[in-house]
Amino acid sequence: MEILQIDQKVLIWFNKTLVGHSHFLDLLLKFTGVYLIYALPIILLLMWFLVKEAKNRLALLASMTAVILSVLINKLIAHFWYRPRPDITTIGLKEVFFHRPDVSFPSDHAAVLLAITFALYLFGFKKAGNWFLLYSLIILFARVAIAIHYPLDMIGGAAVAFVAAIVIYLCRKSLTDYVYSPIISVLKKVHLA
Repeated sequence: MEILQIDQKVLIWFNKTLVGHSHFLDLLLKFTGVYLIYALPIILLLMWFLVKEAKNRLALLASMTAVILSVLINKLIAHFWYRPRPDITTIGLKEVFFHRPDVSFPSDHAAVLLAITFALYLFGFKKAGNWFLLYSLIILFARVAIAIHYPLDMIGGAAVAFVAAIVIYLCRKSLTDYVYSPIISVLKKVHLA
C-alpha cells in the first residue's frame, strides 16, 4: 500500500470516528481546529510583556524568525509539489468546516506552531515549549479530524518547523548581533521592551 493511501485511510478513520456523532464534539473540533490559532498573537504578546529578561525576549524573537523561515520553506515546497486538501465528497468524509481548496502540504499551521515550540526547546525554555507543544497538538489533531489536512501534511509541517528552528538556532549569534539586538534597542526606545 502506498504512503498516500495510508495517509488517506488514517484521515478517514479519524474523521469517521470523531465527527458527526456529537454536536458538542463537532463544535469543539471546529473551534480548536479553526479558531484556537487566533489566540496565538495574544499568547505571544503576553509572553513578550511578561518576560523581562533579554535572554527570554531573544528566544521569542528567535521563535518568530523560525516561523518566518518555516512559512517561506512551506511556500517553496508548495510551489514544486502541490497536494490539494482532502476532497470531502470524493472520499466520503463528514464536513464540519468548509476550507477553500488550496495547497495542503505541508501544513502552515503545523509549521508555524511547531517552529515556535521547537525554538523554545532549543533555546532552553522547556516549560514554555511543553505548553506550546500541547497547544499545537490540540489544534493540529483537530485539523486532521475535521478533514482540513491529511496527517502527512502535519508531519511535513513539523519537519519544516524542525529544520527552520535548527537553522535559526545555529545562526543565533549572528542573528542576535545583527537582527535581534537592534530590534530590541528600537523597542526599548519606544517602551515596548
